[in-house]
Amino acid sequence: MNETLDEFGATVRFGTVSASKPGFARVRLAELGNLRTMWLPIAYPKTQHDQCCWTYDEGEQVAVLMDGRGEDGVILGAIYSAADRPPVSDPNKFTVRFKDGATLEYDRATHVLACSGVARVVVEASAEIVLRAGEKVTVVAPQAEFSANVTVKGKLTYEGGMAGSGGAGASIAGNVKVDGNIEATGSIIDAGGNSNHHSH
Repeated sequence: MNETLDEFGATVRFGTVSASKPGFARVRLAELGNLRTMWLPIAYPKTQHDQCCWTYDEGEQVAVLMDGRGEDGVILGAIYSAADRPPVSDPNKFTVRFKDGATLEYDRATHVLACSGVARVVVEASAEIVLRAGEKVTVVAPQAEFSANVTVKGKLTYEGGMAGSGGAGASIAGNVKVDGNIEATGSIIDAGGNSNHHSH
């Protein structure tokens, strides 16, 4: 490819993707008589030890570095046009918006990173996941489930009641203060052997 570009002179052409597969695409070049290129490689930031890949859509407008004959080249990237406009107009926002409506966006003016429009998020780590916030972490969901042991090092406050079942029972080291009644279907026995069934 380098010999061809050097011999005939490289020029930048604009066209639309007519076929695509991961890492490559074929392009229609209207200015060259609607010529359809061979499979051309797409330029990516990294392709060896660290890799990224984003397959182009058919009809997407791209810029192509071609030789003088339009036989060989490389796709430099996709470009916006009057038909395909940028998803945002705010220069402070970095936005990735997918066809299905899923959006990843960071606003450097408000310092907010937002992910929306997805059906499921999966995060996997072989060792550890650390979530750290300077003020508060809020989880809003109909249900939250933990399948492992849970350790709470701060004060545990709940407002919607508490229910539990299974296991070997609950063990608490320390004092328990109850502002209200205690109801038990079994016995309540202290360390001295006093029971809730003894008479006065």
